[in-house]
Amino acid sequence: MRIVTAKEMKEIDRRTATEHGIPTIQLMEGAGHALAEAVGNAEAITVFAGPGNNGGDGMTAARLLIEAGKEVHTFLAAEPESLKGDAREQYHLLSQKSDQIHHPDSPAFRHADQAASEADVLIDALLGTGARGEPEGAILHLVKSAEGATHIIAADIPTGVDCDTGIAAGAYVMADETIVFGLPKRFLFQNEGLEASGAWQVADIGHPDSLLNEYGDASLTALLDVLPGLPLRSKSDNKRRTGVVLVVAGSRNYPGALALTCRGALRAGAGLVFAASSSEGLAGVRAQIPECPLLLLPDEDGMLTEEAADFVLERAAEANVTVIGPGLGRGDGVRRFLGRLFEAAAYQLEQSGQSRKRTPRNSLSLWERVGVRAARTTGIENWVLDADALFHLPELKRMPPGVAILTPHEGEAGRLLGVDSADVSRDRFGAVKQLASRYEAVCLLKGSYSLIAAPDSDVMVNPTGNPLLASGGTGDVLAGVIGTLFAARRSAFLAAVAGALWHGQAADDIYEEENVGIGWTASEVADALPSTLARLRQNLFEVIMGSADDGEDDDVWDEGDYQSLS
Repeated sequence: MRIVTAKEMKEIDRRTATEHGIPTIQLMEGAGHALAEAVGNAEAITVFAGPGNNGGDGMTAARLLIEAGKEVHTFLAAEPESLKGDAREQYHLLSQKSDQIHHPDSPAFRHADQAASEADVLIDALLGTGARGEPEGAILHLVKSAEGATHIIAADIPTGVDCDTGIAAGAYVMADETIVFGLPKRFLFQNEGLEASGAWQVADIGHPDSLLNEYGDASLTALLDVLPGLPLRSKSDNKRRTGVVLVVAGSRNYPGALALTCRGALRAGAGLVFAASSSEGLAGVRAQIPECPLLLLPDEDGMLTEEAADFVLERAAEANVTVIGPGLGRGDGVRRFLGRLFEAAAYQLEQSGQSRKRTPRNSLSLWERVGVRAARTTGIENWVLDADALFHLPELKRMPPGVAILTPHEGEAGRLLGVDSADVSRDRFGAVKQLASRYEAVCLLKGSYSLIAAPDSDVMVNPTGNPLLASGGTGDVLAGVIGTLFAARRSAFLAAVAGALWHGQAADDIYEEENVGIGWTASEVADALPSTLARLRQNLFEVIMGSADDGEDDDVWDEGDYQSLS
């Protein structure tokens, strides 16, 4: 499902009318029906309507609810004579059904807060996706009046939230649900919009599918999208054919990072995982994960030295992918180690003649065409960089050779771009595309709704995950999962997209079973991966069989299942 900006959605609306002959008031009727349906069995409804088309959507819903026998009070944040176009028409239709329409000059308007608190449901239809800046005047009065409501349903977007950034410049509505019209918008995935939207679902209000598929440079990931990236073993597979991963991680201060990354890789199906670190970093693996061969690296004060690069390079030649960074530390020795490793790996590839040659685009698969090729040959040309490797990257003379996947959180992304983390938060979509372009790598920007981009790809938005993942070590596990999928000859982009979805779904499965999002550890998320994969495969089977029955492609997650994940 595509994700669009306010400008793109406006253009879809315009073309729906001008090119497909569907009048805009018909779209408004569709929006009103969607809002009325969302009210469910509630009997007492208050509608806050603004002066524009969003208010027209709310007034349409009010009329339909009255026709269904509901008790409806409508508060209009404008004088009726100031309304224009479709909103004016919907006001006239509503006024024929209701004498409970209150505008700023009416005595009841000042008591909107009481009406909101006494209603079973409040519909927020004050400002739509085209609004900018702080709510003012009568609209601000109604935004504040909404604070005591029992249950709020926002029409397309919570009032006061910017459609493209999700930022609230002033007062805004905190909705329990948002009924999004046509396509998801960026506010759902960042800043105040993330929380303000509550649970959300997309309503089809009558736009042609051809237009909905034409716009937007971002998409929500569906399970069918990542089917080629999920692990599947054949009878003839062995431990080296299913992917060999070298993990370089851990230090005296972070001895568990290596074990967590290795656990993630093994639970994701790696045939063999080499664990490389200092003696203190290896301690956790030695005690917890006997399946991992160990590589002891030179260290000083518990952190790797420059000389460790030669040992890593030798072992990387035996692996398909090298995962590097979790818990390494931020000392100068680690920086010199990384610089030497990447320089030596590039030199070795040049000397061996194994440097990759660009493949003609018409011979590439769908996932490869986004600019990220499948892992080949050795771990000296396929990399997953996380945590402290990302910290040092801006100071290094070069990127690792071959193809790299970067997995920063917002703070690390800010350092990589040379900006404050708050700048990344303000525009996560723009930040992930900048990272991919600047470093010529796949970038997975972690957070609620992780974003994945390649240099010439659209942004993929991961819909899985919950607050359970807001704990130390879960990012280490994710790096291991992605490394395994990359090692199994998936493209870097597919490995990142599939790994994020699978890892997040493992946390969702724990939450669904236990109904609590705190107290669970990164190790438990890793251990849930195999059972989660079984559930995903069952869902895939049901989707595919359903597609075979009705000839339509179904998303594994219905639009109504998406919700705020922070």
